[in-house]
Amino acid sequence: MPAATASATVVLLAGGSASRFPGKLERELGGTPLVVGAYERFRADFPVVISANAPFAPAIAARLICPIVADERPGGGPLAGMIAAFAAVATPLAIVVAADLPHAEATLARELLAAREPGDEAVVPEHERGIEPLCALYEIAAFARSAPDVLRESGAVRDVLARLRVRRVAMAADRFLNINSPADWDRAVAGQGVR
Repeated sequence: MPAATASATVVLLAGGSASRFPGKLERELGGTPLVVGAYERFRADFPVVISANAPFAPAIAARLICPIVADERPGGGPLAGMIAAFAAVATPLAIVVAADLPHAEATLARELLAAREPGDEAVVPEHERGIEPLCALYEIAAFARSAPDVLRESGAVRDVLARLRVRRVAMAADRFLNINSPADWDRAVAGQGVR
């Protein structure tokens, strides 16, 4: 593994309920299940841990050669999944990536690492639509100090960020287009991008 990425693990968030589009992470985009594509875009450069709320189909699970951590609090949202997955991470930093972001790749993760300066406890992309707390870098020790209290209070990842020393990094919004609905999927399949 390249030395530049040895301090960070990519944590793929694949535990959401996907109520607007059930089963989306196992659907094939470009011939590859969405969650497998996310894993494959990072695995050559980073260790990967996947946060999931249910087992994947056997054919998909066989392609995910990494720890898959079950949410300890199903229904607790991304923060609960992050807390559980971070416990399985051996590096001091974690780069969280929602698995339904088809344009997120190792280059983005390396940019977050490069932007981090001494004292930063999180590095978060920012664009005209806001920040991306579910595609960001976290110092695990700092996250662990605040996340359990926030989980009990609001459950919002943004509220954890409010307690950390955060560096915001300007990035193009189209890097964070995600698949939340069948219409998003149709646009992705048609090569028109997703919102």
